[in-house]
Amino acid sequence: MLSDAILSSAETVERLITSDIGSRRTIGPIVQGVDAAGQSDGTYPPVLAAAEELCDQLTPDDVVFVLTGFPIPPTMIPETDGPPGAVALSRAIIEGLDGNVIVGCDPGAVEICSATARAGGLSVVRREELFESRQSVAVEPVPSGHSDAEVYASELANLEPTAIIAIEKVGPNREGVYHNMAGMNVSDASAEVRPLFDQLDDTMSVAVGDGGNEVGMGGIEGIIRDAIDHGAKCQCECRSGIACTLETDLLVPAAVSNWGAYGIVACLSLLLDRKLLHDPTVEARMLMQASLAGAVDGLRGGTLGWCDGIPPTTHEAIISLLREVIRTGKSDRQGGAPADD
Repeated sequence: MLSDAILSSAETVERLITSDIGSRRTIGPIVQGVDAAGQSDGTYPPVLAAAEELCDQLTPDDVVFVLTGFPIPPTMIPETDGPPGAVALSRAIIEGLDGNVIVGCDPGAVEICSATARAGGLSVVRREELFESRQSVAVEPVPSGHSDAEVYASELANLEPTAIIAIEKVGPNREGVYHNMAGMNVSDASAEVRPLFDQLDDTMSVAVGDGGNEVGMGGIEGIIRDAIDHGAKCQCECRSGIACTLETDLLVPAAVSNWGAYGIVACLSLLLDRKLLHDPTVEARMLMQASLAGAVDGLRGGTLGWCDGIPPTTHEAIISLLREVIRTGKSDRQGGAPADD
């Protein structure tokens, strides 16, 4: 049974990561849908449930597969939301749970994810070097074609990963088509992820999303179709909406998907009594290095470190607030005044 201090801190984390600072008006219905779905019997906030499940399931040297990447039309350049969150969570799994992490992304996002990983304090190595390296991840393209994706999924299944985690990973609708929030088809530039979940259906799965078109939203597809623009009817020829049909064991809603990943890291910090969340300087560095590698703001475009229409300073502030929750949460458990970070 978790302490009241951890539960209280996790609830604060949940409120922070679901604050609609960018006024996108998608997070409300998603949160309501997740609450209605009754994850963890509604006992814990989704962000804490995800962190606790990782702590319970992972043992040292286990393999974890982290998916990210979202192409933005018309150029199909990947966005800045996703890679920083994937890197932050990968680093926490490596440092806090002694795991081995493979980051899988869209074919066009490898350079961006690699640059973000290095900015976040991780070396990028080949898969065969991963198990002999410290503070490292492998970054790999997940094929966009179905047959190649089937082969890739089979290879990954041979590694027997303990968990598969999707951070802002666009997923297929009822017709198998991948869409952006405007209802445009982005399938050709997107990793074909369904074979991974089909072949790893017994593997623990966690997703973080903010719009309804991401992996994990299948459990609340009906709400996405009813409450989100283009949820039931997209602008491409399939006319079947952007709502993703892929379900995961746990879905963590967030106003910005990076924030959802940071929230999981914050909760891992609380559960493990470790400082696992990066500082605002690293946040700024990850966003800028992702941008310099080509990533764009998914709402505004441009390569100035913005993410989901929000400037870097705001993302840095979210990190500062989450770190403060971790710091004060630790002092509550120890029964003393908050210590300086």
